[in-house]
Amino acid sequence: MANTNDFAGPGWAWYNRLLLRAFIVYAAITVIPLTPSFYSQDFDAGFSVVNYPWRWLDVLSQNNPWFFSGQGGKNYGGWLITLLGCFLVGAVWLWVEKQINKNKNILDIDTGDARLYNLFFVLVRYQVALRMSWFAIAKVFPVQMPFPTISQLNTNLGDFTPGKLYWLTTGVSPFFEVFAGVFELTATVLILFRRTATLGALMMIAILLPIWFVNIGYDAGVELASLHLLLLSLLLLAKDATKFWQLLIEHKEAAISYIQPPVFSQRWKRVGRIILKVGFIFIFLFYRGYHYGKLYAAGKTFKLPLDNGVASFTGFYNVEEFRINNRIIPYAPDDTLRWQNVVFEKFNTISIKVVKPFKLNTENKIRTTEYYGNIGRLFYGYDADTVKHVLILKNRADTSEKVVWNYTAPKPGRFILRGLDGHKDSVYIVLNRVDRQYPLAVKRNTKVKGD
Repeated sequence: MANTNDFAGPGWAWYNRLLLRAFIVYAAITVIPLTPSFYSQDFDAGFSVVNYPWRWLDVLSQNNPWFFSGQGGKNYGGWLITLLGCFLVGAVWLWVEKQINKNKNILDIDTGDARLYNLFFVLVRYQVALRMSWFAIAKVFPVQMPFPTISQLNTNLGDFTPGKLYWLTTGVSPFFEVFAGVFELTATVLILFRRTATLGALMMIAILLPIWFVNIGYDAGVELASLHLLLLSLLLLAKDATKFWQLLIEHKEAAISYIQPPVFSQRWKRVGRIILKVGFIFIFLFYRGYHYGKLYAAGKTFKLPLDNGVASFTGFYNVEEFRINNRIIPYAPDDTLRWQNVVFEKFNTISIKVVKPFKLNTENKIRTTEYYGNIGRLFYGYDADTVKHVLILKNRADTSEKVVWNYTAPKPGRFILRGLDGHKDSVYIVLNRVDRQYPLAVKRNTKVKGD
């Protein structure tokens, strides 16, 4: 097995030294939150960090460079500008080093390329592990792509974007999601250790290449993010490019390089390195995995609201009667005012099927997962006072919209709603629950309550 000096040393060509410095800069600026918007965001709205403080780990794992989110996750122009900027910084860095060393004897010059490569090797490995650990654990405990909700099961196929449809169809098969998560988690663990980093990088490429193409084909929103991780994984193999050519193309023997860890003379540095590595693995893999396991066991997912709804309300309801200002509005398939059906989810969401123009939301954010990538339904969060029989509804897309209604339940599965809508018109609505069977839920051997 070759060591570091086989590819990092005084004999390096100038372009290799330039690439090394440019990609050190790239690895650093893409893992450190540098954009003001990162610090100004509402972390609790996006990540529920108040009630779940360990979700700060997810904040770090899901931090995106400025060019990730632009243009629907396809800001290739911003990505190329960033790469160009990194190469310019790398060129200046190299030029400054040359000026410092120009009057020195060549035997006295220490470029430090081996140490810099070690820094690069650490930055890239841990950035890939930081980002992929979240994706892996959220699939091992299948909460990244949850099983479709009752609202989604009652949304027309044509009302979904391709990206949302891909997420839902993946969520239908938790077995596949868990399998993918185990594969991703294995690659993440391997990439954290120097002796297995090459194998981990190869597995990451096998994972990320189809993910990148899936995002291109389905417009799933993380196209550039997957390409970024794919590039970092490829960079981990760049040192052995000629070795892989010899092995795979020329069918010759070749030794894969081993990146030796830095040698520290002080004991506290040696101990500190071990503590940091063990701490990273414990916190981002075991500790977070434990909490995601608890989340899954409780039947929850951060892709959907975490607050429970009223269990007896859950189900699909037909709208039997609909009145505005005491005027009965009969059912018509093209009526833009009358509700067509209503869903009470097991969590505190009410969704309403209406025929009206919708503004499609394609921002892939945690707090908008219910309604991003699909149209056809209004989504409201609700609080219920089951003693006073009061429902407080807040529009999840426009939190400034709020209504307070009274309700009665003359018998199980029947609701009567009364109150004022957002236009201050009085409404009177009668809902009847309908028991429905969904082949997707039956195939999964899952009973969706009230369906």
